[in-house]
Amino acid sequence: MKGLVYIFTGEGKGKTSAALGVTLRMLLYGKKVAWISWYKSSRWRMSEMALEKVFPRQIKMYWAGEGFFIEMPSEIVGGVKRANIKGGKVIDDRTRAEHVSAAENALEKARDFLKNNEIELLVLDEVVQAVNDKLISEDEIIDIIKKRGQVHVILTGRGADSRLSASADLVTEMKKIKHPYDVGHLAVKGLDY
Repeated sequence: MKGLVYIFTGEGKGKTSAALGVTLRMLLYGKKVAWISWYKSSRWRMSEMALEKVFPRQIKMYWAGEGFFIEMPSEIVGGVKRANIKGGKVIDDRTRAEHVSAAENALEKARDFLKNNEIELLVLDEVVQAVNDKLISEDEIIDIIKKRGQVHVILTGRGADSRLSASADLVTEMKKIKHPYDVGHLAVKGLDY
């Protein structure tokens, strides 16, 4: 059987959380998982980073990102791009070239996992956003999907277009109705990261 392709997309919270839920299920069944994150950096401290300690033989996680990518900053201070997000600021201290290089390295890591054929699930976290930001091409992601063999693949990120969605078996769109960010609350440890 060919591996299934799931896409978790949309403006609402829950895309990465849904991918983590499926990942945990696979791990609890004794399956092997590879997780590649496009924007999240190893410099960040997120609870999911502990999965490798809990399941050392079953999961490999790569935090390939260079942090937030801001194309249109609200301001630039000392070469650092800043965007105002309700109640806070997001910064981007990398160049576009550094973000592109990180995205291409993540893509190469995904190809390696598929070549080695040692996993049952490949999670490409925020890859849809990397396509939208033109850090990598949609054709490259569709090529990975075509070469998945029996490996299940999960893609997350905002704005999956109809072509990418057509290549998936399941597409779930997270729709924001209300969010704590809207009233200035920042992310909460355990709930959001």
